[in-house]
Amino acid sequence: MATTQDVGLLTRKLGAADYDPTRYVSEISQRCVGGEEILAQRKVIQNLSDDTNNQLKKNVYQNYSQFIETAKEISHLENDMYRLSHMITEQRKMLTGLLETSLLGDRVPLTHVMEKGEVHVEKEPEPTNVNIVDQGRKDLLDLMENVEGGREIIDVQTRFILHHGDLVEMDVGDNSALHRVHGYLCNDSLIIATWLREKRGPVRFKMSSIYPMSTIAMVNVRDLAGVKHAWKLLVTPDPRLFQCKDAESKKAWLTAYDEAKDLQRTGGIPKPKTFERAKSIRPRANEPLNPFGEDDFEEEAEDSSKEPEIPEWLAELPDTLDVHIAQREFEQAVELLKEADEELAISGDTQQIRETKAAAEGRKDTLIKVLKGELRVTPDKSLQGGPRTARRAVNLLSSLGRANEARDLLLAHRTALLRHTVKNVRPEGSTVLYVQRLGTAFYQQVGEACREFDKCFPGQRDRSSALLMWTEEEIEWFADRLDKQVFNSQSPITVVSSCVSFLRKQSERLVNTGMDVIFMLDNRLQASIEKVIMEARDKAVEAVKLRWAEENWLPHNCGSRAGLEKAVSDLNSVGVANISSYVGENSHLLLTTNTVSFSQAYLQLTDQLLLLFTPGTRHLVNESLVSVLHAHLRHMEQAVRGETEQGGNQRDSQFVVKNAAFLLDTVLTLAEHRYQEKTQSDCPKLAKLHSNYTWLKEGRASLSKYTDPNYV
Repeated sequence: MATTQDVGLLTRKLGAADYDPTRYVSEISQRCVGGEEILAQRKVIQNLSDDTNNQLKKNVYQNYSQFIETAKEISHLENDMYRLSHMITEQRKMLTGLLETSLLGDRVPLTHVMEKGEVHVEKEPEPTNVNIVDQGRKDLLDLMENVEGGREIIDVQTRFILHHGDLVEMDVGDNSALHRVHGYLCNDSLIIATWLREKRGPVRFKMSSIYPMSTIAMVNVRDLAGVKHAWKLLVTPDPRLFQCKDAESKKAWLTAYDEAKDLQRTGGIPKPKTFERAKSIRPRANEPLNPFGEDDFEEEAEDSSKEPEIPEWLAELPDTLDVHIAQREFEQAVELLKEADEELAISGDTQQIRETKAAAEGRKDTLIKVLKGELRVTPDKSLQGGPRTARRAVNLLSSLGRANEARDLLLAHRTALLRHTVKNVRPEGSTVLYVQRLGTAFYQQVGEACREFDKCFPGQRDRSSALLMWTEEEIEWFADRLDKQVFNSQSPITVVSSCVSFLRKQSERLVNTGMDVIFMLDNRLQASIEKVIMEARDKAVEAVKLRWAEENWLPHNCGSRAGLEKAVSDLNSVGVANISSYVGENSHLLLTTNTVSFSQAYLQLTDQLLLLFTPGTRHLVNESLVSVLHAHLRHMEQAVRGETEQGGNQRDSQFVVKNAAFLLDTVLTLAEHRYQEKTQSDCPKLAKLHSNYTWLKEGRASLSKYTDPNYV
């Protein structure tokens, strides 16, 4: 069966009110034979869709100006509606005022009343419950005119306002400001409205959330961690934190909340006055309890004086502390404990007071145990809480008189965090790169621990000794790891010197935090460093013997011009700047291969030994520098004496003198200069070595053989 080709019929079908896509597809499937007819039908529908889209675009383009004008008219009408609403509100206020106006003065109190020719002042009567409700209802109607979506609030006829004001909502986790809000506390609910960026007439706020009074709790937040004048709204699923502009505003919010709770308990009947939490009232000494002085109640008065009643908040202290601890409101719990201790200290010794003291001590022990758990590290506990969590627990424990325990727990917490961080450093790459990452992580944690300790115990020098002992223990632990990674038989002095130099620079940065750990590090690593220095010295002396066994006193042949430039570049890299006077013809250096190799090796050894230079290794570094150079000069001395005794030719003698002059005037001078620059002092043994071997540059044997025992 052929498919429908009439576009008009297809349009009417698709645009019918009873059009069902599923039924239409089933009909097409039954009528069409094969996939070609279905594709043809799909193409017809697609063409119809494209035509419809094009027609819509044309209609939009043709009526674009009408759309803009209509939007402007709607905006004008909206502004007119806002103005009319404001006018109606003003007229309602005026009519209400006229209705309350009385010619007889029975509802409006008069300030002065003329009676019998005398003028006296009549006190204004206190507001009755009806006046409070009516005034709160009027204020609520006026305030909801400024709130978008506030119409549903005023639909409840029994609802009236108790307090309202601007607030700043804070993040419960890090106490950072989120945004400004405006709060409305009514007799049956709490309303939170956000500020509108674009003001529309009298509307300034937008309804955000409304909480029934039976589902919320408003608690005081102690001024800690940079948050002042704040209170917390306990509501499911997550609590919210709000900050007031000053202490008076915060007190007004909490007082209004207490009044709202009283209204909930009394069935909506407001009280003329609100009551704050009062201290216990105790009779003075020798004061009669019966104000009428009657003897009928003496017995009853004596019984009441024996068992004075304690305030309600003190009787409910254990339950209140349990709530604060369960909700992790540790600051409020500590503040409440302090107030309870002050109150109980001045209370009498009665059975009820003793029971309250015992209950308070029990809750205090529970709170201390919970705070210790915040600092105690266990295998199943995450270490990502951050320093602020630990600082909070330490400050609260110090407030409860457990400063020493807080100090030890803080250092134990920092130990776990430090070792966890260091162990997570992966041993990738070369040994030097791994030690650099290891040292950076270690010293960063040590510095952060010192700063946190100063924040938790500012100005308490009596506790700094514990921090020093902790640092020494961590340096010892860190050095044990370095012994396994760096100071082993396979690590050359180049690796050891680079690692130790980097660690010493990291230690110097901690001096700015008031913690000098350079001495601790040097003292712990001195034995391992001395072992490395002696091994490097012995290897260098042995290399000198091997090179002199192959000495042939011929100029160093570089092979080509490129080889000569490379040799000159290698000497420049170790500090020999001017080598042009020793460059000969045919890519030769006027120095022996032994002299060139020894100069490079000795200057590199000098740099590495100076990186390991400390007051403790000073003697060993000096002895190593002198002994290696002395070994080479002794072999040269034997060669000069042999040439003199055998009567060598003049050309060979001049070549030997040139090599000796290079060693004494260039290599030894560079070593002395680097030593003085690093240590800010001279090495007497190097200077004496220079003076005692000056005769080598003259080409004649010395009259006395050099046998100074100080160089051995």
